[in-house]
Amino acid sequence: MKKIIAILSFVCLLFVNTSSSYAQSISNTVTADKNNGSDNSEAKEALWPDNEPSVNSDAAIVMEASTGAILYSKNIHETYYPASITKILTALLAIENSSLGETVTFSKEAIYDVDLDSSRIGIDVGEKLSMEQCLYGIMLESANEVSYAMAEHISGNVESFAELMNKKAKELGCTDSNFVNPHGLPDPEHYTSAYDMALIARAAINNEVFREITATRTYTIPPTNVQKETRYLANHHKFIKGDINYNGAIGGKTGYTSKALYTLVTFAERDGLTLISVIMRCDSIANEYADTASLLNFGFDNFSIYNIADMENPNTVDSTPLFTKYSPLFSETDSQLKISSDGNIVLPNSADYKDAEKEIILKPLDKITEGDNIIGTMNYTYGGTYVGSSDIIYNNTVSDNLLEGAYIPTPTPKPKTQNSNVMNLSDESGSLKPVIIGIIVGGLVLGLGLYIIFVEIPYRKRRSSYLEKRNRKKHYHDKDYVDF
Repeated sequence: MKKIIAILSFVCLLFVNTSSSYAQSISNTVTADKNNGSDNSEAKEALWPDNEPSVNSDAAIVMEASTGAILYSKNIHETYYPASITKILTALLAIENSSLGETVTFSKEAIYDVDLDSSRIGIDVGEKLSMEQCLYGIMLESANEVSYAMAEHISGNVESFAELMNKKAKELGCTDSNFVNPHGLPDPEHYTSAYDMALIARAAINNEVFREITATRTYTIPPTNVQKETRYLANHHKFIKGDINYNGAIGGKTGYTSKALYTLVTFAERDGLTLISVIMRCDSIANEYADTASLLNFGFDNFSIYNIADMENPNTVDSTPLFTKYSPLFSETDSQLKISSDGNIVLPNSADYKDAEKEIILKPLDKITEGDNIIGTMNYTYGGTYVGSSDIIYNNTVSDNLLEGAYIPTPTPKPKTQNSNVMNLSDESGSLKPVIIGIIVGGLVLGLGLYIIFVEIPYRKRRSSYLEKRNRKKHYHDKDYVDF
């Protein structure tokens, strides 16, 4: 009964607390378990791929870009020197904090405070490049002096830029990293993990400007205010450069120092899957690319991606009971609630969409704004591991459907009396009452439906499953390929 009251309170807040029937706060959490009620630990043991690749690198990870689901992991939270894959974060911050047409002027420190024997493109003191040219310089040729100058341009000095790097890393969920420079040259206090680099790489590849730059084979910098010769840049990543053929490669970043050894980030796409491979501390160029190919092949060969909105759509044959024609809670035509079209779920090829366990979490908002508002998420796990999610959106726009349909009844006009002025005033104020009553009733019905769908039905299924399986329940297997 307490759950019913909580849900109804949420719905009433959602529909009543403003004069236009829009919510001001959301304060409840509801969960819905998977529909078939099977034991996910058993499902994972039976269905998760067991043909993992042999990897030479000390640490490695494969992450799906749209979901953040991890398909393979090896020592992903151990810390290592990243070398020049650091520049992925530098490039992302430059894109987010400047425009491509801004002019970057190279200081004496940018030229001489970076190891002269390290990777460079020969920029001189006082030379000017556009931010776009700088981005291609660091991503294709891994130019360390360019990274330094970009950091100065954005933050004033390298130390302040490093603070920005660490702030961004924390925002992305990184827990194993500390950055002190924009280029990745060795420093005892400059380190990260394969997991953190995958998170950073995921944010970068989902940025359109970065995606275009990292996929570029060659780039030309014309003569500048100092240099009279044209500079020709070439991508160092062998999959992009074409030295090694890999079907679906769309970008990446190389790295090497004597302390970090070989590090490599690679992006690849096939059949709707966008994969991120990160390897750290590999002993040779041959092995870093062999490892990368094996990791990406493992992901492409063993996993499939599903769009959550498509799978939950009431018109879909295999949709779950939550979204049938009898409860069109997320119907685009009948409700202001909808599922984001960007949400995906990644599962092994041997698994079915309905094998994933679903958890619906409603998030409190201080204010509902005009248009789309994210009021919750649908998180999916498979065998106890995260495999995808989608936002639940409340569209704060009153449509003709809602105004003219059953949600808000239209009041019957009253005949005018002799005192027409008084009656007109009464009509204007009185017409609001049926609208408010209709909203409250609709909210109560919706809340009851939410409770039945999200709590009561899943509870009964879980209880039934528990009673049937409590005598043969198994523990999770120690070998877990996914780390959330």
